[in-house]
Amino acid sequence: MNTVFNRKLILVLIILSIFSLMIAKEINTRAYMLRSAIIPGWGELAAGNKTGLVFLASEVLLLSTRFYFIEEADLKAKASYNFAVKYAHIDPDLDLSDEYYYHMSRYMNSGFNTGGYNAHIVEIAKARYPDDPEAQTQYIEENSYSDDEYWGWDNEDKQNDYSILRKRITQYGDYAKAITGAVIANHIISALNAFRVSSHLKNLNAQVQFDSNMNPVFTLQYKF
Repeated sequence: MNTVFNRKLILVLIILSIFSLMIAKEINTRAYMLRSAIIPGWGELAAGNKTGLVFLASEVLLLSTRFYFIEEADLKAKASYNFAVKYAHIDPDLDLSDEYYYHMSRYMNSGFNTGGYNAHIVEIAKARYPDDPEAQTQYIEENSYSDDEYWGWDNEDKQNDYSILRKRITQYGDYAKAITGAVIANHIISALNAFRVSSHLKNLNAQVQFDSNMNPVFTLQYKF
C-alpha cells in the first residue's frame, strides 16, 4: 500500500515539477518579450543571445535618423518663413496656417490682381454661382484673404525658391514618418525574436524592409 502510495506521490511530484518548469519558462519568455518590446535587443541579450545587439544598434540608428529628419524639417520651415518675410513681405506678427504657406507657394500674391489668390477665388465663385451675385460675394468673403494677410512675391524666382523649401519640409516630414514606422517595427520584431530565442520556435524569422515609397513592410517566416 505504502509502495503504491509512494509511487503515486512521486508521479504527482514529477508532474508538478514539469508543470512548474513549463510555467517558469513561459514567464521567462514573456519577460524577455516585454523587455525587447520596450528596448529592442534587451530581451535577447538577457536570454544570452547576441542577436539583441543587432536590434539595439538598429534602434540607435533609426532614432538618430528620425531626429535628423525632424531637425531638417524644422530648419527648412524656419528658413522658408524668414524667406517669405523678406521676399513676400508677410507680416511677421501674424499666426499663419499651413494652408496659407501652401497658397504662398502657388500664387504670386494674395490680391485680386492677375496671378493673385483672391483673383482665383473670384473665378471659382463665378463658376459655382454664375447667376447669383449675392452667393458669389459671400463665397469670396468667406474664402479670400484680407489686406492684413497680404503677401506679394518680388518675382517668380523668389516664389520658386520658396516652393522648393516647402517641398523639402514635406519630404523630410515623410521620411520621419517612415522611420517612425521602422522604429515601431523594430520593437515588434525584436519582441518576436526574443520569444523565438527563448522558446522552442528556433525557425521563426521576422524582418522589415522598405518598399519604393519608403513604407515599412513586415514579414514573418517559419522554416519547417
